[in-house]
Amino acid sequence: MYISNKQITDAFLKDNSIKTNIQLVANTYMNVSYDKLTKWLTLINAQLNQKLFRYYQKYPDKRIGFYCCHEYVEDNTHSHILLRIPPEYDCKDIVIKLGRLWRQLGKRTKWHGTGFQFYKDFEVEDEKKCTRYTIKKNYHVTI
Repeated sequence: MYISNKQITDAFLKDNSIKTNIQLVANTYMNVSYDKLTKWLTLINAQLNQKLFRYYQKYPDKRIGFYCCHEYVEDNTHSHILLRIPPEYDCKDIVIKLGRLWRQLGKRTKWHGTGFQFYKDFEVEDEKKCTRYTIKKNYHVTI
C-alpha cells in the first residue's frame, strides 16, 4: 500500500503531540551513513528521555519521540526532525536540551571538531510547508 507525502503530512498535522510548528535539523557536516546517523540520534533520544524521566521505558506516554528524515547533501549527512512531546513538558526547554546533547556528541566522537550543529526555528510561518519540507522523499526513521 502506497502512502503519499500529503497523507503523511496531514497525519502529522492532525496529531497535537507532534510539534510541526518547530523546524529542527541535526547537521553532521560529514559523509556518514544513515545507519550511523540513526545510531547517534537514538543515543541522543535515550539520553534526553533519561534526563527528563528516569522510568521512560516503563511509561511510553511520557517518552519524547523523534520522527527523523535523513538527507544527504555534499559533505553533510543531516536529519530533519519532528518531535513528539507529551503535554507536561516545555517544548522550548526540550529543544534546547536536544541541541546541547547533539553538540556534546560531536565533541565526543572521533571526528572531534567537525562541527555537529543543531538548527532550530520556533517561528515557522507555515506548518504545512515546513512539515512537507521535513518529510520530502528521504530516508525516514522513527525513534
